[in-house]
Amino acid sequence: MRVDRYGTESPEFVVADNFADMWTSALAFCQKRFEGQHGVYRDVPSGGIGCFTPDSFPVIDRFRDNMYVIADSNHGYKMIGVGELVADELLGQKRALLEPFRVSRYAQGRLHPTSHSPFPWS
Repeated sequence: MRVDRYGTESPEFVVADNFADMWTSALAFCQKRFEGQHGVYRDVPSGGIGCFTPDSFPVIDRFRDNMYVIADSNHGYKMIGVGELVADELLGQKRALLEPFRVSRYAQGRLHPTSHSPFPWS
């Protein structure tokens, strides 16, 4: 296993010096409540550790009789739409839309296609 340097220890993954100006300007442009708020923006390094599945797609599956797992590949905000599907499965109704996200895809070699995006989450 390898753990990459993260945050300020990794110059490859830090934002440019003009990020705060760009970010606060974009927020002010999109949402009026942020106009004139650049001065209260906390321009400090921050970060966290992200966990990715081997193909960067979620795993949604029953692992044991009493254990159902919804494991996103780093960006959970996109998971809001699976709630009803998972609820149906928990009540015994198998949902075909969730089949591509079963953990068995790894053993069966049915991984999702590799993205050519520069970002690991897309």
